Amino acid sequence: MSVLLTGPTGAGKEVVARLLHESSSRYAGPFVAINCAAMPENLIEDMLFGHEKGSFTGASKAQEGLFEQANGGTVFLDEIGDMSFNLQAKLLRVLQERNVVRLGGRKEIELDIRVVAATNLDLKKAIASRDFREDLYFRLSAFKLAIPPLRERPLDILPLVNQFIQLNNQESVHKEITPAAQRKLLAHHWPGNVRELENVIARALVLAGQTDIDKDHLIFDDLDEFSSLEGDSSLMQFSQSTKDEGFSNFGGDYKLLKEQIASFPREAAQVHDLSNAVRNSECQAIIAAINETKNRKEAAERLGISPRTLRHKIQKLREEGINLTHAYAM
Repeated sequence: MSVLLTGPTGAGKEVVARLLHESSSRYAGPFVAINCAAMPENLIEDMLFGHEKGSFTGASKAQEGLFEQANGGTVFLDEIGDMSFNLQAKLLRVLQERNVVRLGGRKEIELDIRVVAATNLDLKKAIASRDFREDLYFRLSAFKLAIPPLRERPLDILPLVNQFIQLNNQESVHKEITPAAQRKLLAHHWPGNVRELENVIARALVLAGQTDIDKDHLIFDDLDEFSSLEGDSSLMQFSQSTKDEGFSNFGGDYKLLKEQIASFPREAAQVHDLSNAVRNSECQAIIAAINETKNRKEAAERLGISPRTLRHKIQKLREEGINLTHAYAM
């Protein structure tokens, strides 16, 4: 049975594919991974199907394709949505007939393989735009698994952290991660998913040296300049006051939210003291829109963005260490 894995880049689709392989009766067979997006268009057919001796200039000997090499095991087709439309038709035939013919050959070679495909694209939209074959989609999605982004799997974060510590720790010292560092990891939005998490832990192990990993050792991409705001007691006071008022998310009492911002003008001004002028202006615009409108929808309209985008921007400010936004970020 073919399996289709969907989910964002870096969410761990290949890990799931390998787990499916190792948990099946094919575990003793080969696992062959193919990145459909990385293969050159003029070589991918040869790489997948193989060729016979003399089939083209330079073909001095017969060569098995990747499908043949995976016989008895699993073929993992990563980024299947980026495969050319022409090659999709040939792949469909392989899946239907369960055999392959090498380039320049006539003999049909029987295949005993399981196909696991993965994509970060919406294949139904690709079908509608005629970039992906509908018949191939149904052939691949006999069993479909959706892998959510890491931010929607908070219970996975700390177990993954412990695994990455064990894999990347080059020191003989047993290292733990402090409660403060755990809270910081759980609060992050993880746009890079599991791949970003592994990079953050790898950097933290280097910075921690012989000590346990603390929150100061956690460096997220392009967020370094906001770290100095985290320890500001007045900003933390503002965050706590809004929390006490019940602002667990941005959908709370909008009028009371504006009163809270107005009650702490100095703290709001501190958020503007950033070296990055673009982020400075964006932060000012968001606060001004909140102060001058009645609800989130109006604030988003004033900014020229959707309410969902506004909420995401507020959430990103919070993750970047601007504790002012704890009042209204989800």
